[in-house]
Amino acid sequence: MGSENQMLMSGHANHILKSINRLRKEKKLCDITLKVRDREFCAHRVVLSACSDYFSAMFTGDLEESHQSIVELQGLDPDTMEFLLDFVYTESIQVSVENVQALLPAACLLQLEGVQKACCKFLEQQLDPSNCLGIRSFAESHGCEELRYAAEKYILKHFVDLVQSEEFLQLSDDDVESLIKCDNLTVPSEEAVFEAVISWIKQDENKRTNCLPKMLQYVRLPLLTPRYLTDTVDTEELIKQSLDCRDLVDEAKKYHLRPDCRSSMQNSRTKSRIGQSEVMYVLGGFGNLQSPVDVVEKYDPLTGQWCAVQPMKRKRRYVSAVTLNNRLYAIGGYDSSSRLNTVECFDHSSSQWTVMTPMLQRRGLAGATTLAGKIYVAGGFDGTTRHTSVECYDPTIDRWTIVGEMQAPREGAGLTNLDGVLFCVGGYDGNHVLNSIERYDPRTGQWSGLAPMTARRSGAGIVVLDNQVFAVGGYDGSQHLSSVECYSACNNQWMSVAAMRSSRCYVGTAVMGGKLFAIGGYDGLALLDSAERYDPLLQEWTSISAMTTSRCDMGVAVLLPE
Repeated sequence: MGSENQMLMSGHANHILKSINRLRKEKKLCDITLKVRDREFCAHRVVLSACSDYFSAMFTGDLEESHQSIVELQGLDPDTMEFLLDFVYTESIQVSVENVQALLPAACLLQLEGVQKACCKFLEQQLDPSNCLGIRSFAESHGCEELRYAAEKYILKHFVDLVQSEEFLQLSDDDVESLIKCDNLTVPSEEAVFEAVISWIKQDENKRTNCLPKMLQYVRLPLLTPRYLTDTVDTEELIKQSLDCRDLVDEAKKYHLRPDCRSSMQNSRTKSRIGQSEVMYVLGGFGNLQSPVDVVEKYDPLTGQWCAVQPMKRKRRYVSAVTLNNRLYAIGGYDSSSRLNTVECFDHSSSQWTVMTPMLQRRGLAGATTLAGKIYVAGGFDGTTRHTSVECYDPTIDRWTIVGEMQAPREGAGLTNLDGVLFCVGGYDGNHVLNSIERYDPRTGQWSGLAPMTARRSGAGIVVLDNQVFAVGGYDGSQHLSSVECYSACNNQWMSVAAMRSSRCYVGTAVMGGKLFAIGGYDGLALLDSAERYDPLLQEWTSISAMTTSRCDMGVAVLLPE
Protein backbone atom coordinates (compact mmCIF):
# COMPACT_ATOMS: atom_id res chain seq x y z
CA MET A 1 0.00 0.00 0.00
CA GLY A 2 2.81 2.38 0.90
CA SER A 3 4.57 1.93 -2.45
CA GLU A 4 1.31 2.61 -4.34
CA ASN A 5 0.88 5.90 -2.43
CA GLN A 6 4.44 6.85 -3.32
CA MET A 7 3.78 6.20 -7.02
CA LEU A 8 0.65 8.35 -6.91
CA MET A 9 2.56 11.22 -5.27
CA SER A 10 5.37 10.99 -7.80
CA GLY A 11 2.90 11.05 -10.68
CA HIS A 12 1.13 14.04 -9.15
CA ALA A 13 4.35 16.09 -8.90
CA ASN A 14 5.30 15.23 -12.46
CA HIS A 15 1.84 16.21 -13.71
CA ILE A 16 2.01 19.58 -11.95
CA LEU A 17 5.49 20.32 -13.42
CA LYS A 18 4.29 19.50 -16.93
CA SER A 19 1.22 21.68 -16.46
CA ILE A 20 3.23 24.66 -15.22
CA ASN A 21 5.64 24.30 -18.15
CA ARG A 22 2.71 24.28 -20.55
CA LEU A 23 1.40 27.47 -18.90
CA ARG A 24 4.85 29.05 -19.34
CA LYS A 25 4.96 28.25 -23.03
CA GLU A 26 1.41 29.61 -23.44
CA LYS A 27 2.50 32.70 -21.42
CA LYS A 28 -0.32 32.17 -18.94
CA LEU A 29 -0.18 33.09 -15.22
CA CYS A 30 3.45 34.22 -15.73
CA ASP A 31 4.45 37.01 -13.36
CA ILE A 32 8.03 37.78 -14.51
CA THR A 33 9.74 38.43 -17.82
CA LEU A 34 13.45 37.74 -18.07
CA LYS A 35 15.23 39.79 -20.70
CA VAL A 36 18.45 38.36 -22.13
CA ARG A 37 19.93 40.68 -24.75
CA ASP A 38 17.12 41.18 -27.29
CA ARG A 39 14.95 38.18 -26.25
CA GLU A 40 12.32 37.94 -23.54
CA PHE A 41 11.31 34.82 -21.58
CA CYS A 42 8.10 34.58 -19.58
CA ALA A 43 8.29 32.62 -16.31
CA HIS A 44 6.89 32.18 -12.80
CA ARG A 45 8.73 33.74 -9.86
CA VAL A 46 7.76 30.91 -7.52
CA VAL A 47 9.21 28.22 -9.85
CA LEU A 48 12.46 30.13 -10.44
CA SER A 49 12.86 30.81 -6.71
CA ALA A 50 12.26 27.16 -5.83
CA CYS A 51 15.04 26.04 -8.21
CA SER A 52 17.66 28.70 -7.69
CA ASP A 53 19.04 30.55 -4.66
CA TYR A 54 19.98 33.33 -7.09
CA PHE A 55 16.35 33.90 -8.11
CA SER A 56 15.11 33.29 -4.56
CA ALA A 57 17.30 36.14 -3.29
CA MET A 58 16.22 38.32 -6.20
CA PHE A 59 12.45 37.84 -5.78
CA THR A 60 11.97 37.34 -2.05
CA GLY A 61 14.37 39.99 -0.72
CA ASP A 62 14.48 43.76 -0.79
CA LEU A 63 16.14 44.04 -4.19
CA GLU A 64 14.55 46.27 -6.85
CA GLU A 65 13.95 43.22 -9.05
CA SER A 66 11.44 41.87 -6.52
CA HIS A 67 8.99 44.59 -7.64
CA GLN A 68 9.81 44.67 -11.37
CA SER A 69 7.82 42.86 -14.01
CA ILE A 70 10.80 42.71 -16.40
CA VAL A 71 14.29 41.80 -15.20
CA GLU A 72 17.33 42.08 -17.46
CA LEU A 73 20.02 39.40 -16.94
CA GLN A 74 23.62 40.20 -17.86
CA GLY A 75 26.37 37.81 -18.90
CA LEU A 76 24.10 35.27 -20.61
CA ASP A 77 23.13 34.47 -24.16
CA PRO A 78 19.52 33.77 -25.18
CA ASP A 79 20.03 30.19 -26.40
CA THR A 80 21.68 29.23 -23.10
CA MET A 81 18.83 30.88 -21.15
CA GLU A 82 16.33 28.79 -23.07
CA PHE A 83 18.21 25.59 -22.14
CA LEU A 84 18.28 26.63 -18.48
CA LEU A 85 14.56 27.46 -18.35
CA ASP A 86 13.75 24.12 -19.94
CA PHE A 87 15.71 22.49 -17.12
CA VAL A 88 13.94 24.52 -14.44
CA TYR A 89 10.57 23.41 -15.73
CA THR A 90 11.38 19.82 -16.81
CA GLU A 91 14.28 18.74 -14.59
CA SER A 92 16.20 17.49 -17.63
CA ILE A 93 18.91 18.94 -19.83
CA GLN A 94 20.92 17.70 -22.79
CA VAL A 95 24.57 18.64 -22.29
CA SER A 96 26.82 18.43 -25.35
CA VAL A 97 30.29 19.40 -26.50
CA GLU A 98 28.71 22.36 -28.29
CA ASN A 99 26.83 23.86 -25.32
CA VAL A 100 28.72 22.86 -22.17
CA GLN A 101 31.12 25.81 -22.21
CA ALA A 102 28.21 28.22 -22.19
CA LEU A 103 25.93 26.21 -19.90
CA LEU A 104 28.31 25.71 -16.99
CA PRO A 105 29.19 29.40 -16.39
CA ALA A 106 25.53 30.35 -16.75
CA ALA A 107 24.44 27.63 -14.34
CA CYS A 108 27.06 28.81 -11.86
CA LEU A 109 25.87 32.41 -12.22
CA LEU A 110 22.22 31.50 -11.68
CA GLN A 111 23.06 28.89 -9.03
CA LEU A 112 21.28 26.06 -10.80
CA GLU A 113 22.98 23.15 -9.06
CA GLY A 114 21.34 20.45 -11.17
CA VAL A 115 22.74 21.95 -14.39
CA GLN A 116 26.15 22.44 -12.77
CA LYS A 117 26.27 18.76 -11.79
CA ALA A 118 25.14 17.62 -15.24
CA CYS A 119 27.81 19.75 -16.93
CA CYS A 120 30.55 18.58 -14.57
CA LYS A 121 29.57 14.95 -15.01
CA PHE A 122 29.63 15.39 -18.78
CA LEU A 123 33.07 17.04 -18.74
CA GLU A 124 34.43 14.35 -16.44
CA GLN A 125 33.38 11.74 -19.00
CA GLN A 126 35.13 13.74 -21.74
CA LEU A 127 38.53 13.83 -19.98
CA ASP A 128 41.43 12.73 -22.16
CA PRO A 129 45.14 13.64 -22.39
CA SER A 130 44.48 16.37 -24.96
CA ASN A 131 41.94 18.34 -22.87
CA CYS A 132 42.40 17.45 -19.18
CA LEU A 133 44.55 20.51 -18.42
CA GLY A 134 41.98 22.81 -20.03
CA ILE A 135 39.09 21.16 -18.18
CA ARG A 136 40.93 21.55 -14.88
CA SER A 137 41.44 25.25 -15.58
CA PHE A 138 37.78 25.62 -16.60
CA ALA A 139 36.65 23.90 -13.38
CA GLU A 140 38.89 26.13 -11.23
CA SER A 141 37.59 29.32 -12.83
CA HIS A 142 33.99 28.32 -12.07
CA GLY A 143 34.53 26.91 -8.60
CA CYS A 144 33.57 23.35 -9.58
CA GLU A 145 35.62 21.52 -6.97
CA GLU A 146 34.55 17.95 -7.79
CA LEU A 147 35.35 18.40 -11.48
CA ARG A 148 38.67 20.06 -10.63
CA TYR A 149 39.55 17.11 -8.40
CA ALA A 150 38.59 14.58 -11.10
CA ALA A 151 40.68 16.44 -13.70
CA GLU A 152 43.64 16.68 -11.30
CA LYS A 153 43.46 12.97 -10.60
CA TYR A 154 43.32 12.25 -14.34
CA ILE A 155 46.29 14.54 -15.02
CA LEU A 156 48.49 12.82 -12.43
CA LYS A 157 47.55 9.37 -13.71
CA HIS A 158 47.99 10.16 -17.41
CA PHE A 159 51.05 12.41 -17.22
CA VAL A 160 53.03 10.38 -19.77
CA ASP A 161 50.30 10.86 -22.41
CA LEU A 162 49.34 14.45 -21.68
CA VAL A 163 52.91 15.79 -21.98
CA GLN A 164 52.61 15.06 -25.71
CA SER A 165 49.67 17.47 -25.95
CA GLU A 166 49.68 21.07 -27.09
CA GLU A 167 48.02 22.06 -23.79
CA PHE A 168 51.07 20.89 -21.83
CA LEU A 169 53.53 22.70 -24.09
CA GLN A 170 51.58 25.94 -23.58
CA LEU A 171 51.51 25.76 -19.77
CA SER A 172 53.18 28.49 -17.72
CA ASP A 173 56.44 27.67 -15.93
CA ASP A 174 54.61 27.79 -12.58
CA ASP A 175 52.05 25.24 -13.78
CA VAL A 176 54.76 22.89 -15.07
CA GLU A 177 56.64 23.15 -11.77
CA SER A 178 53.54 22.44 -9.68
CA LEU A 179 52.93 19.35 -11.81
CA ILE A 180 56.42 17.84 -11.81
CA LYS A 181 57.02 18.39 -8.10
CA CYS A 182 53.95 16.31 -7.21
CA ASP A 183 54.62 13.08 -5.31
CA ASN A 184 51.50 11.48 -6.80
CA LEU A 185 52.64 11.78 -10.41
CA THR A 186 52.25 8.42 -12.15
CA VAL A 187 55.30 7.69 -14.30
CA PRO A 188 57.02 4.42 -15.26
CA SER A 189 60.32 6.06 -14.30
CA GLU A 190 61.76 9.52 -13.70
CA GLU A 191 62.90 9.53 -17.35
CA ALA A 192 59.37 10.59 -18.33
CA VAL A 193 59.58 13.69 -16.10
CA PHE A 194 63.02 14.70 -17.39
CA GLU A 195 61.91 14.33 -21.01
CA ALA A 196 58.72 16.32 -20.34
CA VAL A 197 60.74 19.23 -18.93
CA ILE A 198 63.19 19.22 -21.86
CA SER A 199 60.30 19.06 -24.32
CA TRP A 200 58.56 22.04 -22.65
CA ILE A 201 61.79 24.10 -22.66
CA LYS A 202 62.48 23.37 -26.34
CA GLN A 203 58.97 24.49 -27.32
CA ASP A 204 60.19 28.08 -26.84
CA GLU A 205 63.88 27.66 -26.09
CA ASN A 206 64.88 31.33 -26.20
CA LYS A 207 62.33 32.37 -23.56
CA ARG A 208 62.30 29.20 -21.44
CA THR A 209 65.93 28.09 -21.12
CA ASN A 210 66.42 30.17 -17.97
CA CYS A 211 63.61 28.11 -16.32
CA LEU A 212 65.53 24.85 -16.64
CA PRO A 213 67.72 25.00 -13.48
CA LYS A 214 64.69 25.68 -11.29
CA MET A 215 62.61 22.96 -12.95
CA LEU A 216 65.40 20.41 -12.82
CA GLN A 217 65.31 20.66 -9.02
CA TYR A 218 61.95 18.89 -9.17
CA VAL A 219 63.18 16.08 -11.45
CA ARG A 220 64.39 13.25 -9.23
CA LEU A 221 67.68 12.77 -11.06
CA PRO A 222 69.20 10.37 -8.47
CA LEU A 223 66.39 7.92 -9.29
CA LEU A 224 67.49 7.73 -12.94
CA THR A 225 69.66 4.78 -13.96
CA PRO A 226 73.42 5.39 -14.34
CA ARG A 227 73.12 4.56 -18.04
CA TYR A 228 70.39 7.16 -18.61
CA LEU A 229 72.33 9.78 -16.64
CA THR A 230 75.49 9.30 -18.71
CA ASP A 231 73.97 8.57 -22.12
CA THR A 232 71.01 10.99 -22.15
CA VAL A 233 71.15 13.62 -19.39
CA ASP A 234 74.90 14.26 -19.70
CA THR A 235 74.71 14.67 -23.47
CA GLU A 236 71.77 17.14 -23.48
CA GLU A 237 73.09 20.51 -24.68
CA LEU A 238 70.72 22.46 -22.43
CA ILE A 239 72.25 20.68 -19.41
CA LYS A 240 75.81 21.26 -20.59
CA GLN A 241 75.20 25.00 -20.83
CA SER A 242 74.12 25.46 -17.19
CA LEU A 243 76.39 25.17 -14.15
CA ASP A 244 73.37 24.84 -11.85
CA CYS A 245 72.07 21.94 -13.94
CA ARG A 246 75.50 20.31 -13.95
CA ASP A 247 75.54 20.50 -10.14
CA LEU A 248 72.22 18.65 -9.97
CA VAL A 249 73.51 15.97 -12.35
CA ASP A 250 76.70 15.62 -10.29
CA GLU A 251 74.58 15.11 -7.18
CA ALA A 252 72.76 12.26 -8.95
CA LYS A 253 76.04 10.67 -10.05
CA LYS A 254 77.46 10.86 -6.54
CA TYR A 255 74.30 9.19 -5.23
CA HIS A 256 75.05 6.22 -7.50
CA LEU A 257 78.84 6.17 -7.08
CA ARG A 258 78.94 6.58 -3.29
CA PRO A 259 76.38 4.31 -1.62
CA ASP A 260 78.00 5.14 1.73
CA CYS A 261 76.91 8.78 1.31
CA ARG A 262 73.26 8.13 0.46
CA SER A 263 71.89 8.36 3.98
CA SER A 264 73.24 11.92 4.27
CA MET A 265 72.00 12.87 0.78
CA GLN A 266 68.31 12.20 1.38
CA ASN A 267 66.11 15.01 0.03
CA SER A 268 63.02 15.48 -2.14
CA ARG A 269 64.98 14.32 -5.21
CA THR A 270 65.88 10.96 -3.70
CA LYS A 271 62.31 10.19 -2.64
CA SER A 272 60.33 7.88 -4.92
CA ARG A 273 57.03 9.18 -6.22
CA ILE A 274 54.02 7.40 -4.77
CA GLY A 275 51.91 7.81 -7.87
CA GLN A 276 53.10 4.58 -9.41
CA SER A 277 49.84 3.01 -10.46
CA GLU A 278 51.05 -0.54 -11.09
CA VAL A 279 49.38 -3.33 -9.14
CA MET A 280 51.00 -6.72 -8.50
CA TYR A 281 49.05 -9.97 -8.90
CA VAL A 282 50.00 -13.30 -7.30
CA LEU A 283 48.41 -16.36 -8.92
CA GLY A 284 47.92 -19.88 -7.63
CA GLY A 285 50.84 -21.86 -6.23
CA PHE A 286 51.23 -24.49 -3.52
CA GLY A 287 49.10 -23.34 -0.59
CA ASN A 288 48.37 -23.92 3.07
CA LEU A 289 46.44 -27.14 2.47
CA GLN A 290 49.51 -28.75 0.83
CA SER A 291 47.88 -28.69 -2.58
CA PRO A 292 47.60 -26.38 -5.63
CA VAL A 293 45.34 -23.35 -5.21
CA ASP A 294 43.39 -21.11 -7.58
CA VAL A 295 43.58 -18.11 -5.21
CA VAL A 296 44.60 -14.77 -6.78
CA GLU A 297 45.59 -11.75 -4.70
CA LYS A 298 46.65 -8.29 -5.76
CA TYR A 299 48.92 -5.84 -3.95
CA ASP A 300 48.55 -2.07 -4.33
CA PRO A 301 51.82 -0.31 -3.43
CA LEU A 302 49.98 2.97 -2.87
CA THR A 303 47.93 1.55 -0.01
CA GLY A 304 50.27 -1.29 0.98
CA GLN A 305 47.23 -3.61 1.08
CA TRP A 306 46.50 -7.06 -0.38
CA CYS A 307 43.04 -8.10 -1.51
CA ALA A 308 41.58 -11.19 -3.19
CA VAL A 309 40.32 -11.02 -6.76
CA GLN A 310 38.50 -13.49 -9.02
CA PRO A 311 40.21 -16.91 -8.68
CA MET A 312 41.57 -18.72 -11.72
CA LYS A 313 39.38 -21.28 -13.46
CA ARG A 314 41.89 -23.97 -12.55
CA LYS A 315 44.09 -24.69 -9.53
CA ARG A 316 47.73 -24.33 -10.57
CA ARG A 317 51.01 -25.07 -8.83
CA TYR A 318 54.32 -24.50 -10.67
CA VAL A 319 52.45 -21.86 -12.70
CA SER A 320 54.12 -19.12 -14.77
CA ALA A 321 52.64 -15.63 -15.16
CA VAL A 322 53.24 -12.71 -17.51
CA THR A 323 51.52 -9.47 -18.51
CA LEU A 324 50.89 -8.73 -22.18
CA ASN A 325 48.83 -5.79 -23.47
CA ASN A 326 47.93 -5.13 -19.83
CA ARG A 327 46.26 -8.53 -19.49
CA LEU A 328 47.42 -11.20 -17.09
CA TYR A 329 48.28 -14.70 -18.34
CA ALA A 330 48.48 -17.84 -16.15
CA ILE A 331 50.54 -20.43 -18.07
CA GLY A 332 50.85 -24.16 -17.48
CA GLY A 333 51.54 -25.56 -14.01
CA TYR A 334 50.36 -28.65 -12.12
CA ASP A 335 46.83 -29.36 -10.83
CA SER A 336 47.62 -32.32 -8.49
CA SER A 337 47.12 -34.91 -11.22
CA SER A 338 49.09 -33.75 -14.25
CA ARG A 339 51.29 -31.04 -15.71
CA LEU A 340 49.29 -28.55 -17.75
CA ASN A 341 49.56 -26.93 -21.14
CA THR A 342 46.45 -24.83 -20.53
CA VAL A 343 46.52 -21.04 -20.45
CA GLU A 344 44.03 -18.57 -19.04
CA CYS A 345 43.90 -14.80 -19.25
CA PHE A 346 42.60 -12.21 -16.75
CA ASP A 347 41.09 -8.91 -17.88
CA HIS A 348 40.97 -6.67 -14.80
CA SER A 349 38.40 -4.31 -16.37
CA SER A 350 35.84 -7.16 -16.32
CA SER A 351 37.52 -9.18 -13.50
CA GLN A 352 37.07 -12.33 -15.59
CA TRP A 353 39.37 -15.21 -16.54
CA THR A 354 39.16 -16.54 -20.10
CA VAL A 355 40.58 -19.86 -21.33
CA MET A 356 43.08 -19.29 -24.14
CA THR A 357 44.75 -21.51 -26.76
CA PRO A 358 46.89 -24.11 -24.93
CA MET A 359 50.65 -24.46 -25.32
CA LEU A 360 52.03 -27.19 -27.57
CA GLN A 361 53.70 -28.93 -24.59
CA ARG A 362 52.76 -29.47 -20.95
CA ARG A 363 54.99 -27.38 -18.69
CA GLY A 364 55.31 -26.95 -14.93
CA LEU A 365 57.99 -24.64 -13.47
CA ALA A 366 58.69 -23.13 -16.89
CA GLY A 367 60.28 -19.74 -17.38
CA ALA A 368 58.04 -17.13 -19.02
CA THR A 369 58.41 -13.53 -20.19
CA THR A 370 57.29 -11.18 -22.96
CA LEU A 371 59.24 -9.74 -25.87
CA ALA A 372 58.10 -7.59 -28.80
CA GLY A 373 54.39 -8.18 -28.13
CA LYS A 374 54.68 -11.97 -27.75
CA ILE A 375 54.90 -14.44 -24.85
CA TYR A 376 57.93 -16.75 -24.62
CA VAL A 377 57.93 -19.88 -22.44
CA ALA A 378 61.12 -21.90 -21.93
CA GLY A 379 61.83 -25.30 -20.37
CA GLY A 380 59.68 -26.79 -17.62
CA PHE A 381 58.74 -30.36 -16.74
CA ASP A 382 55.88 -32.35 -18.31
CA GLY A 383 55.94 -35.19 -15.74
CA THR A 384 58.45 -37.22 -17.71
CA THR A 385 60.79 -34.88 -19.56
CA ARG A 386 62.55 -31.66 -18.66
CA HIS A 387 62.26 -29.53 -21.76
CA THR A 388 64.91 -27.72 -23.72
CA SER A 389 62.21 -26.38 -26.04
CA VAL A 390 60.99 -22.80 -26.17
CA GLU A 391 57.62 -21.79 -27.53
CA CYS A 392 56.15 -18.43 -28.41
CA TYR A 393 52.57 -17.13 -28.36
CA ASP A 394 51.47 -14.49 -30.84
CA PRO A 395 48.18 -12.88 -29.65
CA THR A 396 47.45 -11.41 -33.08
CA ILE A 397 46.97 -14.90 -34.55
CA ASP A 398 46.23 -16.74 -31.26
CA ARG A 399 48.88 -19.38 -31.92
CA TRP A 400 51.80 -21.05 -30.13
CA THR A 401 54.90 -22.11 -32.12
CA ILE A 402 58.18 -23.78 -31.15
CA VAL A 403 60.97 -21.25 -31.72
CA GLY A 404 64.10 -23.12 -30.63
CA GLU A 405 65.92 -25.36 -28.20
CA MET A 406 68.05 -24.32 -25.25
CA GLN A 407 71.43 -25.93 -24.70
CA ALA A 408 70.31 -27.54 -21.42
CA PRO A 409 66.97 -28.88 -20.17
CA ARG A 410 65.69 -26.62 -17.38
CA GLU A 411 62.92 -26.96 -14.81
CA GLY A 412 62.59 -24.17 -12.25
CA ALA A 413 64.63 -21.73 -14.34
CA GLY A 414 63.71 -18.06 -14.72
CA LEU A 415 63.21 -16.33 -18.07
CA THR A 416 63.49 -12.57 -18.53
CA ASN A 417 63.97 -9.94 -21.23
CA LEU A 418 66.85 -7.43 -21.17
CA ASP A 419 67.26 -5.04 -24.09
CA GLY A 420 65.36 -7.29 -26.50
CA VAL A 421 67.33 -10.43 -25.60
CA LEU A 422 66.03 -13.37 -23.52
CA PHE A 423 68.00 -14.73 -20.56
CA CYS A 424 67.19 -18.16 -19.08
CA VAL A 425 68.79 -18.52 -15.66
CA GLY A 426 69.52 -21.55 -13.47
CA GLY A 427 67.03 -24.37 -12.88
CA TYR A 428 67.31 -28.15 -12.55
CA ASP A 429 68.22 -30.51 -15.42
CA GLY A 430 67.14 -33.77 -13.73
CA ASN A 431 70.55 -34.43 -12.21
CA HIS A 432 71.95 -31.13 -10.99
CA VAL A 433 70.82 -27.72 -9.84
CA LEU A 434 72.33 -25.31 -12.38
CA ASN A 435 74.25 -22.05 -12.09
CA SER A 436 74.48 -21.65 -15.87
CA ILE A 437 72.57 -19.10 -17.91
CA GLU A 438 71.75 -18.91 -21.61
CA ARG A 439 71.06 -15.97 -23.88
CA TYR A 440 68.60 -16.05 -26.80
CA ASP A 441 68.77 -13.46 -29.57
CA PRO A 442 65.48 -13.52 -31.51
CA ARG A 443 67.22 -11.97 -34.52
CA THR A 444 69.45 -15.02 -34.96
CA GLY A 445 67.26 -17.63 -33.24
CA GLN A 446 70.32 -18.93 -31.40
CA TRP A 447 71.02 -19.71 -27.73
CA SER A 448 74.51 -19.11 -26.31
CA GLY A 449 76.05 -19.59 -22.87
CA LEU A 450 77.13 -16.73 -20.59
CA ALA A 451 79.05 -16.35 -17.34
CA PRO A 452 77.50 -18.63 -14.65
CA MET A 453 76.01 -17.38 -11.40
CA THR A 454 78.09 -17.55 -8.23
CA ALA A 455 75.47 -19.92 -6.73
CA ARG A 456 73.45 -22.77 -8.17
CA ARG A 457 69.77 -21.81 -8.14
CA SER A 458 66.52 -23.55 -8.96
CA GLY A 459 63.21 -21.89 -8.11
CA ALA A 460 64.83 -18.46 -7.95
CA GLY A 461 63.04 -15.25 -8.89
CA ILE A 462 64.55 -13.84 -12.09
CA VAL A 463 63.76 -10.22 -13.05
CA VAL A 464 65.37 -7.21 -14.71
CA LEU A 465 65.97 -4.05 -12.66
CA ASP A 466 68.10 -1.06 -13.69
CA ASN A 467 69.37 -2.89 -16.81
CA GLN A 468 70.64 -5.83 -14.80
CA VAL A 469 69.33 -9.38 -14.38
CA PHE A 470 68.63 -10.22 -10.73
CA ALA A 471 68.55 -13.77 -9.36
CA VAL A 472 66.67 -13.85 -6.04
CA GLY A 473 66.77 -16.76 -3.60
CA GLY A 474 66.09 -20.30 -4.82
CA TYR A 475 67.50 -23.70 -3.85
CA ASP A 476 71.11 -24.76 -4.47
CA GLY A 477 70.68 -28.51 -3.91
CA SER A 478 71.21 -28.40 -0.18
CA GLN A 479 70.05 -25.01 1.13
CA HIS A 480 67.14 -22.66 0.65
CA LEU A 481 68.73 -19.33 -0.22
CA SER A 482 68.26 -15.74 0.90
CA SER A 483 71.18 -14.55 -1.24
CA VAL A 484 70.70 -12.33 -4.28
CA GLU A 485 73.03 -11.63 -7.20
CA CYS A 486 72.79 -9.50 -10.32
CA TYR A 487 74.25 -9.80 -13.81
CA SER A 488 75.68 -6.99 -15.91
CA ALA A 489 75.46 -7.71 -19.63
CA CYS A 490 78.17 -5.10 -20.29
CA ASN A 491 80.71 -6.98 -18.15
CA ASN A 492 79.27 -10.52 -18.53
CA GLN A 493 79.67 -10.76 -14.78
CA TRP A 494 77.60 -11.63 -11.70
CA MET A 495 77.97 -9.81 -8.39
CA SER A 496 76.36 -10.31 -5.00
CA VAL A 497 73.97 -7.72 -3.57
CA ALA A 498 72.16 -7.46 -0.24
CA ALA A 499 70.53 -10.72 0.89
CA MET A 500 66.81 -10.93 1.63
CA ARG A 501 65.54 -11.00 5.20
CA SER A 502 64.18 -14.53 4.64
CA SER A 503 65.34 -17.57 2.71
CA ARG A 504 62.92 -18.07 -0.21
CA CYS A 505 62.79 -20.94 -2.68
CA TYR A 506 60.11 -21.00 -5.42
CA VAL A 507 59.71 -17.31 -4.69
CA GLY A 508 57.58 -14.88 -6.69
CA THR A 509 59.31 -11.71 -7.92
CA ALA A 510 58.28 -8.55 -9.73
CA VAL A 511 59.52 -5.00 -10.32
CA MET A 512 57.29 -2.00 -9.56
CA GLY A 513 58.23 1.64 -9.30
CA GLY A 514 61.95 0.93 -9.63
CA LYS A 515 61.95 -1.55 -6.73
CA LEU A 516 62.18 -5.34 -6.62
CA PHE A 517 59.51 -7.32 -4.74
CA ALA A 518 60.04 -10.86 -3.39
CA ILE A 519 56.81 -12.64 -2.44
CA GLY A 520 56.16 -15.82 -0.48
CA GLY A 521 58.17 -18.97 -1.17
CA TYR A 522 59.46 -21.78 1.02
CA ASP A 523 62.26 -21.27 3.58
CA GLY A 524 63.03 -24.95 4.21
CA LEU A 525 60.61 -25.21 7.13
CA ALA A 526 57.38 -23.51 6.14
CA LEU A 527 55.45 -21.87 3.32
CA LEU A 528 55.68 -18.09 3.57
CA ASP A 529 53.03 -15.39 3.37
CA SER A 530 55.62 -12.65 3.97
CA ALA A 531 56.93 -10.26 1.32
CA GLU A 532 59.80 -7.80 1.08
CA ARG A 533 60.98 -5.00 -1.19
CA TYR A 534 64.50 -4.14 -2.40
CA ASP A 535 65.55 -0.55 -3.07
CA PRO A 536 68.53 -0.63 -5.46
CA LEU A 537 69.62 2.88 -4.50
CA LEU A 538 69.66 2.22 -0.77
CA GLN A 539 70.73 -1.40 -1.42
CA GLU A 540 68.49 -2.74 1.31
CA TRP A 541 65.42 -4.94 1.79
CA THR A 542 62.40 -3.89 3.84
CA SER A 543 59.34 -5.95 4.79
CA ILE A 544 55.92 -5.11 3.35
CA SER A 545 52.52 -6.39 4.45
CA ALA A 546 51.94 -10.14 4.19
CA MET A 547 49.63 -11.95 1.78
CA THR A 548 46.48 -13.61 3.10
CA THR A 549 47.68 -16.97 1.69
CA SER A 550 51.03 -18.64 2.43
CA ARG A 551 52.36 -20.14 -0.79
CA CYS A 552 55.23 -21.01 -3.12
CA ASP A 553 55.43 -22.07 -6.80
CA MET A 554 53.07 -19.23 -7.75
CA GLY A 555 53.05 -16.82 -10.67
CA VAL A 556 53.58 -13.07 -10.20
CA ALA A 557 52.95 -10.28 -12.69
CA VAL A 558 52.21 -6.55 -12.72
CA LEU A 559 49.30 -4.68 -14.32
CA LEU A 560 48.42 -1.02 -14.80
CA PRO A 561 44.83 -0.32 -13.70
CA GLU A 562 42.75 1.45 -16.34
